[in-house]
Amino acid sequence: MIIRPTILVSAALATVLASHLAVRADEGGEERYRTCVSMIDRSPDKAINLALEWQAGGGGVPARHCEALALSHMKEYAEAAVRLMRIADDMRVGKGMPVRGDQRMVANASLLADMYGQAANAWLLADEIVRAEDAIELGLAVVPAGTPQQNELLVDRARIAAADDDFEYALQDLEAVLQADENRTDILVLVAAAARGVGQLDRAEEALMRYRKAYPDDTAGLLELGNLRHAQGRTDDARKAWLALLRSAPEGRNAEAARANLEKLDFQVKQSGEAEN
Repeated sequence: MIIRPTILVSAALATVLASHLAVRADEGGEERYRTCVSMIDRSPDKAINLALEWQAGGGGVPARHCEALALSHMKEYAEAAVRLMRIADDMRVGKGMPVRGDQRMVANASLLADMYGQAANAWLLADEIVRAEDAIELGLAVVPAGTPQQNELLVDRARIAAADDDFEYALQDLEAVLQADENRTDILVLVAAAARGVGQLDRAEEALMRYRKAYPDDTAGLLELGNLRHAQGRTDDARKAWLALLRSAPEGRNAEAARANLEKLDFQVKQSGEAEN
């Protein structure tokens, strides 16, 4: 199991976009972008309407970006990905970008990498793995080297590789990130899952124990604990971990995975019992 991402604009990215993509201050572009993005959590359909009205009035890239984020929030991941890719491609040449003074802006490498990264994650959520791979490689091709942003894109590429069952490639990227920043305890559950996927159960155990020490109540850690115990042949312990997850958080993606795993385990036990009889 590799945790799959959500595509919500971060506060940091919103600040970057507001300062670098907003239309001229006298047109209220920066505030309009912030208003649109802040509306997504509460009412994504209203955010889309606001973005479309803004686009009709010449809002350009900032308005289109708000629309794409709102579509992703509504789980229209493929539609969001298409828009994010078009935005990134247009940003390269300044199409639809704001004008500052007498010059039309062109996105810098960091902003382009962010946009391709968002597109990649949207494609991943849409189960379009090949398109996700293409998008993340475009982001990694332009991201400034040796930066936390590069590490984040490598984590995204690892998620995509894992979704394609390429756990060796996923583990390679995740270990590279840990080597660059040993404080990234947040990705240790991903390391554990990828290591389990390639049969490195000792490495998976070590990474998962570190993760659970840092995040003892996290459901992703409990889910992976059950997965790892099952891979180790400790089915009773696997069941306990998945049941503990369901008691602590009965709803959500991790709970769904735990239920599915328990059903498979029960079926395996039943088949084993029938075979013995």
